Amino acid sequence: MKNKGSAENIAMNKEISREYFEITHTSKKPKILLCTPEITELPEGMGNAANLVSAKGGGLGDISASLIRHLDESGEFELHIVLPKYDSKIRKVAAITDQQIDRLAVILSGRGIHLVNDSAFSYIDTPYEEDSLHTPVRRSLVFQRHIINILLDYIQPDVIHCNDWMTGLIPAAARLKGIKSLFTLHNIFTEKQTLKDIELSGIRPVAFANWLYFERFPENIQQNWRDHFDSNKVDFTASAIFASDFFNTVSDSFLNELKDNEFPKIVPPQIYQMIKLKFEQERAAGILNAPNDTINPKVMKDIINFNKHTMKEKKAENKILFQKKMDLPKETKTPLFFWPNRLYFQKSPDLLVDNAKNLIKKYNLQIAVVANGDEKIEKKLEKLSKDNPNFSYKHFNESLSNLGKAASDFILMPSRYEPCGIPQMEALRFGTLPVVRATGGLKDTIHQLDVKNSTGNGFVFEMPDKFGFEYGIKEAIKFYKLPDKVKIPQLQRIMSESKRKFNLKQTAEKYMKIYNRLIKEKRDER
Repeated sequence: MKNKGSAENIAMNKEISREYFEITHTSKKPKILLCTPEITELPEGMGNAANLVSAKGGGLGDISASLIRHLDESGEFELHIVLPKYDSKIRKVAAITDQQIDRLAVILSGRGIHLVNDSAFSYIDTPYEEDSLHTPVRRSLVFQRHIINILLDYIQPDVIHCNDWMTGLIPAAARLKGIKSLFTLHNIFTEKQTLKDIELSGIRPVAFANWLYFERFPENIQQNWRDHFDSNKVDFTASAIFASDFFNTVSDSFLNELKDNEFPKIVPPQIYQMIKLKFEQERAAGILNAPNDTINPKVMKDIINFNKHTMKEKKAENKILFQKKMDLPKETKTPLFFWPNRLYFQKSPDLLVDNAKNLIKKYNLQIAVVANGDEKIEKKLEKLSKDNPNFSYKHFNESLSNLGKAASDFILMPSRYEPCGIPQMEALRFGTLPVVRATGGLKDTIHQLDVKNSTGNGFVFEMPDKFGFEYGIKEAIKFYKLPDKVKIPQLQRIMSESKRKFNLKQTAEKYMKIYNRLIKEKRDER
């Protein structure tokens, strides 16, 4: 057996490295690999086949699509995207066979779109569906296995951009291969698995265990991994923050709230510790998301189109149409508040349920809710809808939700915490003013309206209770009662400012700045 350090072996290793470099470096542009479980659309320049690939579970799908489009338009990078192959979703877009779907995956891979083919994704329509066989955590391991075992070596990206807990192991694996990583936290959530669970999924975690975050600190994990193999769990989100070269949240205020531990009952201590560490290392940032460029009242379908000059008349027409669809009294002079959020604890739907009846009576207003979420909350909203003619609840429908934003006078976002929030920025484009709690991205995007000084764009309250909630609504009603000659110029100003302040081109440029920083660091390390 030849010695590992022999001249022959050294020469062979050099030859493998040379040929590998030639195969993986076919472009002079830096390579970016973006990993996302959801996307609403892909750029037209990636071919007609790309139009068949889409899956949305939340705001990440919109942000991924827009970021990719702006990166593609910049021409600065060789761009690769990896996402699951949702077979049933593709079949609903086009009537094609399983064989053609597999061929589609091959075609797209040649254009930098890499679909992870596994039965775990074949039967679901949305990325986070519950399934007794293929649970979300199993799907995340399948997704990561393909990236870690195949794509990191096949593509050899300069930077890999990972999103949320379902990509949490990848930054650690990238460290092992000398690849820089950016991890974006869109929402606070994590999963935990033992080394054994991860190993059985087809990933070899012991190889990069030094960069994983365990529930219990493992002394000298590379030597003692057997002691932790099936008992000590790995935290996906904490591992991603720990191992990544750079970390970001989706607003500045949310980053500060996390590193200051303002949500100890919500944020696990291990995630807080990792965020604080990254912040102290000056490797953390808040990058505000923004609405999709398609959110434009001038051209959107499902609404009566308008601009800032026709806003007064056309919003009134939209209001009547929306009230009709929601079975509300058709009264254009009654202030209409719209709830655009999912019905989960984070969004404080209990504030709405517990106080709607009193608010409607006290301020003579209407409330419309178009949303899904917690079944108990849904049932309470259904009862409110039956008992009160000025309250209406319907399950989420995107067309109806868009009409609600165009038709309403105000939207309600009293979140307990909010990483970014998109509806409050979308609403501004329609001249619909948000009532928000001062937290996270809501705090960064909505500021108290000051009519006298022509500043601000909504109504902000501090305390996450019924008193704060009512204060925000009361301030909105005060504005609503002002004469049109005072209100309309303010709404026109806000509509104009919103597109300039909150757009995805600016968001993409901030991500590109981080990519270039990491690319430079990688070059300097060679």
